[in-house]
Amino acid sequence: MYVASIYLFMALFPTPLATIHDRDHPHIMKQRMRGVTLATLVSLAATSIVLWHWQSPDVRQIVSQLGLDPRTAVPSVVVALVLMCVLFLGPLITSHLEGGCGWDVLKRVPSSLWNQPIYLRNYVVGPITEELVFRSCVVALWSASNLSMTMCVFVSPVIFGVAHVHRAVSLYVKGDALGRILLSTLLQLLYTTVFGWIAAGLFVRTRSVMGPIVAHIFCNLQGLPDFAKASQYPSYKYFIWLAFVVGLVGFLVLFEPMTRPGVFVPE
Repeated sequence: MYVASIYLFMALFPTPLATIHDRDHPHIMKQRMRGVTLATLVSLAATSIVLWHWQSPDVRQIVSQLGLDPRTAVPSVVVALVLMCVLFLGPLITSHLEGGCGWDVLKRVPSSLWNQPIYLRNYVVGPITEELVFRSCVVALWSASNLSMTMCVFVSPVIFGVAHVHRAVSLYVKGDALGRILLSTLLQLLYTTVFGWIAAGLFVRTRSVMGPIVAHIFCNLQGLPDFAKASQYPSYKYFIWLAFVVGLVGFLVLFEPMTRPGVFVPE
């Protein structure tokens, strides 16, 4: 339903200035954002109704299962930010060397969100709606179906990854080479699935969707790690490579203790 809503709104409110495949056209982006917002609200309502009938009609329990309990929101955000900063240690260092982590850049974010739909899509609407659907709804329903946490964390993100494959159709319509389309689609499927594992793990361990949302925004801001950038700074090359390795190892080592109930997240 989430993916279908993207194309449904564009079909209902077309524009002669762009086609359904022009995903970065302002009108198309606005229609897509309206569609996914509606789909998210419907998904949350439907999931709540299902949980109400499957389990006890306890509103607080349902809110907690959806990861919307305000008591776990702040700890989840803090844990997610720390873990993402550790994981992206290498890219953050290269961004700093490029001057991309300054306060002047951060000051431009609010105006960019307001004036450019692409920023609103990538850093607000996209992360929030995707995490509410693919984490709050999907994981909650899978968990209520007595599926194991391993299934919820490692299998449900595959749905999240597959949900991004539809972009291959737009690339094909635009005339991109099949080899390039296949490579970019497989790379995106891999990247989104791996991120889905992280987000689902954060959701299950912190019992809040806020951490995954913040992690999603962080990853969208950073993009795919560019390992080739290390060669652009010969004086810091080995330091940057070390930062990539330390970041990955540090993330893997810190994930369990930081998300352990009673450490940062309330039991």
